[in-house]
Amino acid sequence: MPRYQYNCKECNTISNFFHLSDEVETDCPKCGMKDTLKKVLTKFRTDQKSNKKQKVGNLTEEFIEDSRQELQQQKNELNKDR
Repeated sequence: MPRYQYNCKECNTISNFFHLSDEVETDCPKCGMKDTLKKVLTKFRTDQKSNKKQKVGNLTEEFIEDSRQELQQQKNELNKDR
């Protein structure tokens, strides 16, 4: 449930409320005055992943190149034993 901040016009107190987006708080819990709260715009938080995403094509190319190198090493080792 989202958190909203409201400022009371009478006592200038900021209060936090958890409610649905279509609901509105109007009465100040601090001073008890009715119809004195106004919703305050607040910053919202977003989490960003620190890992860089790679395209599937890049990952595939890396895998193919690594596999190619491993295969070449195995071929070289087999040829040494002959």
